[in-house]
Amino acid sequence: MVRRGIRVALATAVVLGLGCGDESEGAGAEDRAAADELATHFDLLQVAHLADVDHHGLYVDFGTPAQAKYTVGDWESGWGSRGSDGDMTFANVGRRARVYFHVDEAAPLHVRLRLRPRGTRALTPYINNDAIQAIFFEGDGWQNVDIELPESSVKVGENYLLLTFGGVTNIRGEDVAVQIADMRVTEGAPSADYEPPAWGTTVSAVSLGDDQRQAVVYATPVSFTWYAEVPQDGALTFAVGQEGQAGGKGRVRVRPEGGRAETIFEADLTSRWSEQRLDLSRWAGQIVQLRFEAEGGDGRVAWAQPRIAVPRTPAPEVEPAKNVVVLLVDTLRASKLRPWNPSSRVRTPVLEELAQHSAVFERGQSTENWTKPAVGAILTGLHPIDHQARTQSAVLSDSALMVSEHFKANGFATGGFIANGYISDRFGFDQGWDRYKNFIREEGASSEAADVFREAADWAIEHKDERFFLYVHTIDPHVPYDPEEEFVSMYDPRPNYDGQVRPRMTGELLHDAKKNPPQVTFTRSDVIRLRALHDGEITQHDRHMGTFIERLKQAGIWDDTVFVFVSDHGEEFHEHGSWGHGHSIYQELLHVPLMIHREGVVPARRVPTTVSTLDVAPTVCELAGIEPMPNIAGRSLVPLLYGQSRPGPAVAMSEFLDERRVITAGRYKFFVRGNLTVSMFDLQEDPGEQNQLSPSDFPIAARYLRTLQGQFLGASNRAQWLDAEQSQAPALQAGEVQMDDELQQQLRELGYLN
Repeated sequence: MVRRGIRVALATAVVLGLGCGDESEGAGAEDRAAADELATHFDLLQVAHLADVDHHGLYVDFGTPAQAKYTVGDWESGWGSRGSDGDMTFANVGRRARVYFHVDEAAPLHVRLRLRPRGTRALTPYINNDAIQAIFFEGDGWQNVDIELPESSVKVGENYLLLTFGGVTNIRGEDVAVQIADMRVTEGAPSADYEPPAWGTTVSAVSLGDDQRQAVVYATPVSFTWYAEVPQDGALTFAVGQEGQAGGKGRVRVRPEGGRAETIFEADLTSRWSEQRLDLSRWAGQIVQLRFEAEGGDGRVAWAQPRIAVPRTPAPEVEPAKNVVVLLVDTLRASKLRPWNPSSRVRTPVLEELAQHSAVFERGQSTENWTKPAVGAILTGLHPIDHQARTQSAVLSDSALMVSEHFKANGFATGGFIANGYISDRFGFDQGWDRYKNFIREEGASSEAADVFREAADWAIEHKDERFFLYVHTIDPHVPYDPEEEFVSMYDPRPNYDGQVRPRMTGELLHDAKKNPPQVTFTRSDVIRLRALHDGEITQHDRHMGTFIERLKQAGIWDDTVFVFVSDHGEEFHEHGSWGHGHSIYQELLHVPLMIHREGVVPARRVPTTVSTLDVAPTVCELAGIEPMPNIAGRSLVPLLYGQSRPGPAVAMSEFLDERRVITAGRYKFFVRGNLTVSMFDLQEDPGEQNQLSPSDFPIAARYLRTLQGQFLGASNRAQWLDAEQSQAPALQAGEVQMDDELQQQLRELGYLN
């Protein structure tokens, strides 16, 4: 097979028109040269629908792409289908609806809803759980409903408005109380002739002089506010001007978390474009509020092509790897390993040596807290919300394209050697493999890492003259914890432990300890033994991994192979009151090791960017030089391997079934429960997640995370989740398997007893 050369690079960068505050009818040669030095990191024009728009008050346009950031993407928040009435868009609401909006300063506020009653005549609002006087409707047409919010109930940062209604009617199978077109939040009632800045009118082509550009535009006074994490060496670039006779003033302010707003641009506006390049490097690594303000003058003010940009770096020419090996170590949290936690006592000399010559992702986040949905995401590039193999009996759809199928279709031999019963034929994971073996499902097979590695290496050596994709899934750190005594004694040298913990019983013990109330309680001595057994398994696994890698080296395979080391989830040892996994969204379950090695090709580096295990599949496709998998949420990590910036927000989305929705970015973690209560953690100051915070503690970060999470949850196609307009992703429906006695027993032996 002819192997194609590929360029390891960022996604196509957009050329930016730049200057230093000069006014021109077009970018000259000097501007274009400056533009060549920068690449787009975050295109604010592309995400204009994520900006808060303030025109005589905050304006929320329901039934449009601008809605999701205020309604948790309509997840569990009472918002139904969307529609239109002439030029007006609206969203249907059931018995209650929730809206989350940000204010910079506490003050008495006025909320005006434009709505049409359908199944009710009464509204009772609440602001931040404080009840407001009930409102009664007259008539059935569109009308303004005004709500007064007292200053004592308004918070700096996020505010929660709950709308409850007295009844519903059925409209085409949907319970609807009212239809809401828009919401305005002002200090004082808006004037009767107020013209709202409907979302569809805020982005358009604007001509100043003979130069037409795409811009965010509206009549003054107006502000557009985005939230973003600033990259290293970041710059804010845009051109600004005003239609008509101009004469207004433009301003850009930056407000970091916990700091004051700082004006970084202020100028009188003219009817020609003024090019700007503003340094953001002092806020590198911080989440900030970016507010573009305009006031006065004659005509609309336009902000053309606003973007956060970074220096363009050369993209190295790299030949595709011949082979790919993905090793997933089940139930291995990042904090157990010294490359991620230098103070860990766990000895993994093979891994530690390999990490010195690999790209180590410091902030790798799993999508789920247990195996099936988490591995499903790794092997498909689809979030569990989309691949739907999320419950114990769920079967991955045949329509879900697995990375094994994609490699096979591109001419690779494919082998899967798997020691977890959930990643089996019974649950739909036997798709696209030339050789597939599940060591739990096959009678008489040993699931010990030594045996899994031996057979996987045998297969790789058989196919060393071909290109191959090999997935190895070991389970040694998973219950039952049963390492050899040599490894137990490294962490618990006591010769006479006589407690209740027995290696082959650890799965059942942890299961019973998790019950409410617990049926098993561990003594301090028991906990020492449990930790020793788990840590011993990790060290024992490391030795067998070393043998596996050595065999690949001796066979001449290693040097032209991409090797990915990853885990599906971690394990809790009572840090948050429980044991094992599959029950919470704390970092001991979601923060996982992720490392990529290719001898002499992938530079050794530590990558501090937040990434997701969703990104494994697109990354190995790019490193192997094959076409990307279609319609997936994961994004290639290749730019980060070479020290480049990956365009777009550096966030990771996780979940726990339908009970928790989690977003992680930088130092912050934000999660929403099924009842829509919210908590945050500052992982920098509180890595053990002992102090739950509220959005009011970090209002800038909270708004950033709330906005992106709502956009992700509300997306119709998570491969395009940031876009305003999205195609409809193919719907995948997980099947259900009957858990016969044999399958239940196989899973029970792994501690899956429930």
